[in-house]
Formats: sequence, C-alpha cells, structure tokens
Amino acid sequence: MDAAQPPRSWWAIAFVTVTVVGLVALAWAVLMMHALTYGMTEVLGMAQVDPPDTDRYGFALAVGVAVDAAVTAALLWQLGRTVARQWPAWVTALLAAVVGGATGASALLLVLGINPLDVL
Repeated sequence: MDAAQPPRSWWAIAFVTVTVVGLVALAWAVLMMHALTYGMTEVLGMAQVDPPDTDRYGFALAVGVAVDAAVTAALLWQLGRTVARQWPAWVTALLAAVVGGATGASALLLVLGINPLDVL
C-alpha cells in the first residue's frame, strides 16, 4: 500500500456514510408517500389505508443500515483477497459500498412489504 493512499477501510467508511444518508432519505420518502396516501384516502373517503407506523419504518431503516454495513464489510474483505486488491483503494471501497447500499435499500423495502423489483 502506498504511504500517501488511505487504507480501503477509510474509503469504505466515507462511502458507507453516503449510502446510509441515502437509506435515511429512502425511508423518509416512503414514509411521506404513505402519510400522503393515508391523508388523501381519509379526506376523500375512497379507500381504507392503515395509518403509517413510524416504529415499523424505524425498524426497517435499522435493518437496511445493518445489511448495508455487513454487506459492504464482507465484500470489501472478499475484494481484498482477489485480484481486486491491486485496484486503487477508492475503487474497491466504492464497489463494495454500492453493492452494500443496493442490498440495504432492498432489505429496507422488503421489511416494509414493498417488492424492490417493483420499484425498478
């Protein structure tokens, strides 16, 4: 490792921080969509929608962040033992964080009962 280059773990921490902010934004957006849908159905009386349960959204966010961190760490460990160890540290950390963030977002949506493939 080059003395001027920070280790992969520092890059991974920076990128995971960005993905966690993205997961918080995703949970907030889904909560707001649920609240707006609930409000509109109450006003218009068109259908029956359960009110949003903030505890469920908090649990989903916690699961998403835990999955994000675990997958990123596992993939970073795996990439460090392959040919990818010759890549620049920021590239392997970015790859691990992107995969971890996507997996964490999928876990968050699944806990909320939303199929992640329907979002695509």
